[in-house]
Amino acid sequence: MMGKNILFLLISLFPTILCSAAAGGDDRYGWPEQKAPEKLIVCKSSANSAERMLLESLSGLAAKAVNEERFDRMVWMETGNEAYRRLFRESLEALDIREIFPMDTWELVDYLKKEGVVRGYVLYEADKGNGTKIENYSSNVATVYASLLSGVLIDVSLEKEALAHGLVKLKDARGETTIECFRKNRRLLNNSSALSIHPAVSNMRDYAIAHRLMLYADEIETANEILEWVKPLSPIVGWGCGDEFKFTKLVTEWGHFNTASNWCMNLPLISAAAPRIPLRKVTEVEPEQINFADSSYVHAFVMSDGDNMQWTMGNFIDNPHYLGHPQAADQGMNWTLCPANLLVISPVSWNEMVARKGNGTFIEYGGGYQYPDLFAVKRKNRKELLRRFARRVNSFLQKTGVKVYGAICENVQSPEAQEAFQIYAEEMTDITGMIAIQYFPYELGKKVFWFQNKKGMQIPLLTATFSLWNEVNPARPACGTPEYVSSLINRDEKLSVAEDRYSWTIVHAWSDFGQTSKVSGERAVGVSPIVATEELLDDDIRLVSLNELLWRVRMNYYPEQVKSIIKNASIKEMVHR
Repeated sequence: MMGKNILFLLISLFPTILCSAAAGGDDRYGWPEQKAPEKLIVCKSSANSAERMLLESLSGLAAKAVNEERFDRMVWMETGNEAYRRLFRESLEALDIREIFPMDTWELVDYLKKEGVVRGYVLYEADKGNGTKIENYSSNVATVYASLLSGVLIDVSLEKEALAHGLVKLKDARGETTIECFRKNRRLLNNSSALSIHPAVSNMRDYAIAHRLMLYADEIETANEILEWVKPLSPIVGWGCGDEFKFTKLVTEWGHFNTASNWCMNLPLISAAAPRIPLRKVTEVEPEQINFADSSYVHAFVMSDGDNMQWTMGNFIDNPHYLGHPQAADQGMNWTLCPANLLVISPVSWNEMVARKGNGTFIEYGGGYQYPDLFAVKRKNRKELLRRFARRVNSFLQKTGVKVYGAICENVQSPEAQEAFQIYAEEMTDITGMIAIQYFPYELGKKVFWFQNKKGMQIPLLTATFSLWNEVNPARPACGTPEYVSSLINRDEKLSVAEDRYSWTIVHAWSDFGQTSKVSGERAVGVSPIVATEELLDDDIRLVSLNELLWRVRMNYYPEQVKSIIKNASIKEMVHR
């Protein structure tokens, strides 16, 4: 009888489901669209994981009801993170929300039940694995049914309380596997994205419920089937379980990109406000502003992992080890970031970064976490998808003013990688150049590859010369501590010839040199090891932005092309006068 009731409910909801969350297009970088509320409910989060899951589902169901135009309020879950407090304030202002209603979790349950947003509950049992092996996937299955049946997530530990609040059990998710859930419901789900999440993590379930997304964790065959179903060029939100490379490789092979967003919070409201927030553009040094007569050896440091959206939205801007460091805006400090994704989801975060940019370069890092050499290799139309992806990225480069594109590859020198970079050079119409690192090793030495753009200009791709990484590995002779890397840079300056008087270092964002370096001090991560390295460099080495370094490489190898660009810029300036 219960099965018939569920089937009836799904059929009755079907017309509404189909028109709820709009699929993401190129203008949204593939992200589904969240409609905006008129009012807001603010609810404190809980230290209890079961109640956090419950609150995530309440937030998601409210956002889904707003998408379906049958409710006017969304939920904000309070967090102690100062960056999210600013996101909250900016979102309220952008949406012109004046009415805010504070509630606790169970008060919110009662209210949304009364309003018809909540129709009952979906039962699951929390995973009690040891963190390395998942034993229970039912919370992920339950999250799918929470969206389809408008039921809140209820762990078995909360079932008595749920019944006391008059909730009806709509589904027991404990007896259904992830793949069974997917195959039963794929026609009702939104294939413009998917959520990869550990069953014990509550975050991002509000977003998945709001947009009817499928969830998966570490089951490879299940993931393959889901990722094939998701339409190409889609954001796979959350994060993988298990080996990082295997997870991101799988996402990439099906022509998607990962966002590293499993610790993001409140994306329904933040993304609803995003289209109403004016965007700031970065400015970069132009070739006519560079003194090419100065033949000094130049160097740039580039911070890794900027494609990690949850980091850049949360603990990145204020953190004294990263963009909050007093020397983060100095010359030679350059940052990989995820501008394209932030512009759609959290432009407030992007605008704050632009305000702190300083003299370095902001780099669009892959358009999300993906490997160009593996991109869409499981699709029949890889080249077409590569070109569509590059054009989409280019449209966001135009909006941000970003001039450098960076990527991580399995094999930078492979024909597949070179094919991708040629397409990038053709479709990213205003970039100064590109940089690339490899999954292992990050650094490949001073290699430069050239790709001709549609204007006949040669666009360089530079590999990382050195790596500031707290690791000693015989396979990585150009990687190590500030003392070691500074000695390598100094030596390269002495041995370099005229056209190669440059180098750049990729900085592993998470390496702590507190115990291995005598010059970095305690908790030596992020900017501090860069500063320590800089202080050991010879005086005749000049630190520059990565954008300037790329222009200098172009001038060294193709001077007539750069001179023609400078001449055209001068003519345009005279005309404007």
